[in-house]
Amino acid sequence: MGKGMNKILVVDEDIQVRESVSLSLETAGYTVMVAGTCQEGLQHYERFLASLIIMDVVALEDGEDEPMLQVHHQFASIPMITLTGNISSYGGTVSALHHIVRPICTLQKPFTVDELLHTVQKVLAY
Repeated sequence: MGKGMNKILVVDEDIQVRESVSLSLETAGYTVMVAGTCQEGLQHYERFLASLIIMDVVALEDGEDEPMLQVHHQFASIPMITLTGNISSYGGTVSALHHIVRPICTLQKPFTVDELLHTVQKVLAY
């Protein structure tokens, strides 16, 4: 399967993160769709059918429990990379999220383009 087949959904509230991540991925040959919220991500996903989701943990947290359950059902079969800022600032939330979503990898911000692309390749080959 060529990279052109790999569609990646990027969900992050920070527009700078969305833009830099999507630019890096598009430059590497992936097809990217971005969303600012979990809800928007779910809506896009239904049309876009991503093969990988890159999601900020804050975007996951902000929607109370219901989007989280939706995410679990909708995204259960899709590999996910979560993006975190300072892990300690989330307390126990990250481990709770991992219990629900089970991301394959977590990237801690700030990360390099190489780290991002390496992680994406690794997850898509998983």
